Amino acid sequence: MTTDQSICCSTAFLEQSADSATVPVHHRRILVIDDNPSIHSDFVKILGSPSMSSGLTAKEERLFGESCSSGVTLEYEVDTARQGEEGLDMIAAAVASGQSYSVAFVDVRMPPGLDGVATVERAARLDPNLQLVLCTAYADHTAQQVIDRMGTTDRLLFLRKPFDAVAVDLLASALTEKWRLTQQIDRLVESQQNCISRLDRVVKLVETERQELAESHSSLANRADTLSRRLLDRTVEILGTRDAVVFALAHLAEARDPAKGDHLFRIREYAQTLAEYLATDSPYANQIDRQFLRDLYRATPLHDIGQVSIPDDVLLKPGPLTAEEVRVMQQHAQMGADVLERTTIASPFGSFLGMAVDIARHHHERFDGQGYPDGLQGTQIPLAARFVAVADVFDALTSQRRYRDAIDVEEACEMILRESGSRFDPEIVSAFEACLERFVQIQLAATDEWGAE
Repeated sequence: MTTDQSICCSTAFLEQSADSATVPVHHRRILVIDDNPSIHSDFVKILGSPSMSSGLTAKEERLFGESCSSGVTLEYEVDTARQGEEGLDMIAAAVASGQSYSVAFVDVRMPPGLDGVATVERAARLDPNLQLVLCTAYADHTAQQVIDRMGTTDRLLFLRKPFDAVAVDLLASALTEKWRLTQQIDRLVESQQNCISRLDRVVKLVETERQELAESHSSLANRADTLSRRLLDRTVEILGTRDAVVFALAHLAEARDPAKGDHLFRIREYAQTLAEYLATDSPYANQIDRQFLRDLYRATPLHDIGQVSIPDDVLLKPGPLTAEEVRVMQQHAQMGADVLERTTIASPFGSFLGMAVDIARHHHERFDGQGYPDGLQGTQIPLAARFVAVADVFDALTSQRRYRDAIDVEEACEMILRESGSRFDPEIVSAFEACLERFVQIQLAATDEWGAE
């Protein structure tokens, strides 16, 4: 095969991979494991008929800028098992056949066989993608006891009996949609990695071609220029796909808490505004170049990616957290940084993901050293994380939450100014005060573009 033929084959593969990465998968198989046949009947009645459309569809449309709805109501395929062992056999068979279940509802008490906790432990190992719901009317196991046995996971929820049809329907809809989005993102990431690998080979082929063309006729040089332009266009498309995948990953974490609205969009603009203001005539001007600003814009939405590992009963709690729940919640900074750090090792986009690691780990540090997870102080805290700390708190204060009302901009500003030098970097707080009018414009623009929260 000639060099030109290799290049054409490689670019054709890139086009095919980019197209195939967008094909959606709808998989709504549900397994109910309960020793009570009436429970089986209840689930079949609730889920066996057309269901309401997923509440995540609107979020997906806003993120990708196109309609994600198929125009049909959701329908589920519901299978049942009387004992844990029987259910595990069905899960294994489903995985082997390529028709995996997306959600399993498991009763805690199922004498005389395995109990629900042991069943979900084994089910999680059989199918790493299976979403699990532990159903119980008793206090045999607390949430923390189950977490201690299984480890922190975003794949396990608790459902208290008796439950109503609406709760089961909404839970099934949300979890099957989460399963679908996770599979879609996995395919996008895999497709992107394949494209990048092929792209590296194309780059090497083009470089070889250019060296040969330098010693040949001018028409061959023109051919090389044409190939370079095609390669540049394809590179831009792949980088755009990368940014879409990154934002989709961040959105997956945020989608579990609809009360946060369009937090990702606003905090990205707030942090960018602060950095641009301090890029000239400030103590940090020599650190903030064009690459820093580009990396900050892409990395900021990943600041809370670690929240995918926090249990819903902690993350979505409508009231104050206990001391133990606060400890669990604070783990998201370390977990998010660990995930991003592993991704950085395998990725060519070092500076952008390196900054994302710093932000995820350190945006809850305090300037006086009293923050977490590492208790860093002053300029020990990465500059990007200090920008995100101010942006994150301002957006949290001025946004509606399930456990409190939003406060007005003036009061939020006063609270942040009072924390200058203790919680926040004084230079960044001064920039915040100078840019407050721009913050309000961003807030209003987000409301107009994405709808009222």
